[in-house]
Amino acid sequence: MKTLLSICLSTLAIACSAQPRLTERPLADIARIAVPANLSNEDKLTVLVAPSPGSAREQSPYRTDLMERLTFGFSSTYLWASMGSITAYRQQLIVSVMAPDATDEEYASPPGRMAISYEQRRRLPVRTLGTGTLTTFEGIYARGSVTEPAYQFVYADRARRLQLVWHAVRKEVDLDSGVAQIERIAASFRLVRDPLDWFAAMRAAPRQEAEMRAGRLASVKAMLKREGYGALEPGKPVLRNGVYLEWMSDPEPRYQLLVPLGRVRAAANGSVVDRPRPLPQPAGAPVAGKSSRPLAGTIGWREVSDGDWVFSNRDNAYLPFKGIGAMLAARQQDRGFVFFFYSATVRVEEASDERRLNSLSWFLDGVPDVQARWREGALVGPGKPEQD
Repeated sequence: MKTLLSICLSTLAIACSAQPRLTERPLADIARIAVPANLSNEDKLTVLVAPSPGSAREQSPYRTDLMERLTFGFSSTYLWASMGSITAYRQQLIVSVMAPDATDEEYASPPGRMAISYEQRRRLPVRTLGTGTLTTFEGIYARGSVTEPAYQFVYADRARRLQLVWHAVRKEVDLDSGVAQIERIAASFRLVRDPLDWFAAMRAAPRQEAEMRAGRLASVKAMLKREGYGALEPGKPVLRNGVYLEWMSDPEPRYQLLVPLGRVRAAANGSVVDRPRPLPQPAGAPVAGKSSRPLAGTIGWREVSDGDWVFSNRDNAYLPFKGIGAMLAARQQDRGFVFFFYSATVRVEEASDERRLNSLSWFLDGVPDVQARWREGALVGPGKPEQD
């Protein structure tokens, strides 16, 4: 009897030791789970703070694929096969804490962040594991220089509000050990704090963002009306006091301010060498005898290149809008000159400086200074600046 018991205990010890070691990891401050020790965190897991309206996206330290889940990633990669933009995974485990009202279809669907595909994919019979179900797929994982047989395990457990999606190449995890590990991983999961506030914030975010966009648009339109631009139409710029203003609605609300500066003669033979271009401008330190006010906009130009007229801007800023561009083109016909302008464009929904939504002074107040620099020859070179 003692011999039989000893054999059973030895067999059990061998079986347990064959299972890879799991280590407990935090899922921010909402849950804890034990995952294979050889997998690294894909996310910055920190303590969450209760979200304020509209702030869930900025404060969340994990990934939010859809409104029904919060996801946390763990993985191991092929070092040499993961170069540049390619990441080849030996294993990738995505743990999803599901919303209370997540549907059966959402429990069965992998999170969007797991963008792993298989060739010759085949579904194996569904198993019941504890309070959940396990669906397993086998196929060929082909990514970069890696081509390996692999499994994808999808575990759904409504009682725990847990979904596990685990990709593993067969060389690292065989079918039986994968099933056993999924059961152990699921059993280790415990919810520490129900993240209902985060689900509420995520679902409220689209409405709050729409309200924010509408508020910004209303602010800009009211400002333009105060500035005397109440009847702006897309594609129809208004010229006032030497400054063009044009409104754009599609693909998003924007407005552009542009001041034509003048022209500089290009090389007579059309050479690209020593073509006049914007000069570096001071960052604000005083320069003897010259203005040092930082530019609110950028300097762009229009010239003939490879036989065609083109607009350019070294700072990768926006080129003239369609209506302003047409007006400039109508008056700038001499192919022997490079024509320069000073401009700035405001994306209403993305403006980081709220002043640009409530006034035009941030641009207009600096125009006399820019024009003075133009006349001094401090804006572009080589060559002598002229008025159009």
